[in-house]
Amino acid sequence: MAFHYSLIRFVPDPGRGEFVNLGAVAGDPDGDEWELRLVQNLRRARAIDDRDALGVALGFAARLEDHLAALDQVPETSADPISLELLKGFSDEMQNVVQITPPTPIVAESAETALDVVFAEVIVDPAALKFRFEKKTQAVAATRRAYRAHGVPAEAVTERAPISSGPYEGLFDFAVANGEVLQLVQCWPFQLPNQAELAEQVKAWAWLVRGLRNRGGLMSMGQREIHVRGSEVEVAAVYTPPADGQDAPAFEQAQAAFADTDVLALRRDDADAVGEHAAERLLPTRLRMTTSPPSSALS
Repeated sequence: MAFHYSLIRFVPDPGRGEFVNLGAVAGDPDGDEWELRLVQNLRRARAIDDRDALGVALGFAARLEDHLAALDQVPETSADPISLELLKGFSDEMQNVVQITPPTPIVAESAETALDVVFAEVIVDPAALKFRFEKKTQAVAATRRAYRAHGVPAEAVTERAPISSGPYEGLFDFAVANGEVLQLVQCWPFQLPNQAELAEQVKAWAWLVRGLRNRGGLMSMGQREIHVRGSEVEVAAVYTPPADGQDAPAFEQAQAAFADTDVLALRRDDADAVGEHAAERLLPTRLRMTTSPPSSALS
C-alpha cells in the first residue's frame, strides 16, 4: 500500500540550518491509519541545542502525539484529522525551531511498518527497540479497509460502539447496523508485553459477549438505542497473534473465550472476511428497500 511520511525536525538556529530528526509521522492518505514515533535517545539533539530550545520542539511533538491519540479514541471529534493537507500546511508554515518535511510516499503494509523503514534508513536513533510489537491500530486499520473493499456504507458502521447487556457494558471497535445490529467486531493485539492486563480486558469482554448471547442487548446511539439480537448478531475478533516464541497467556484465554461464545476469530491478515460478511448481512435489507412495490400498487 502507498503511505506517506513526514519527518519532525529540531532546528535550534534556523539561520545556521543544522538539524536533528526527532521522529516521523506516517499514514494512509485515503484512510484513518496514522502513527507517530519519536527517537528515544536525545543525545544528538541536546548536543546542538545551544539556545535551550529543545523543550519547544518536544512540546510540539507531544501535542501532535496527543492529537493522534484523541482521534484514534474519539474518531468523531471536531479536531482536524491528520491528513496530507495538514502535513503540507505544517511544512509550509513551520520554519523555526520545529520543522516538518513535505509528505513523501513510501510503500508499506501499515503505518507502523512504514515508520520501521523510515527509522532504519533515515532517522538515527541509537536507542531504537530491536523488537517491536504490533499494536491494536493495525488490526483496526485492516478492518476499516475490509469494509471499504466490500462497499459497506460508512453510515452503517459505528466505531467505538457502546454495547450493553444487563449488568455488562463496553465498547466494541466496530458495529454494523441497519435498523438492528448485524455485526460486532473487536480488535485484539496479542503481542503486547503486558499480558496480565490484556487478559483482564479479554475476560471482561467475554462476559459482555456471553450476556449478549444469553439475553441480547442494546447499542446506544445518542438519544436512541438499537437492539442487538444475541443469537443472530455476528461477533468477530480481528487479532494480531503473539510473536514467535512469545509467552502469551492472554491469547490462550482469548481462544477459549472465542470458542465458548461463538466468536469468529480472524487473524489481521484475514480481516477481509469481516467486510465480506457485513456486506452479505446488509444485502437482504437493501434488496427489500429496492424491490418493495410502490404504495399505489398496494391499494
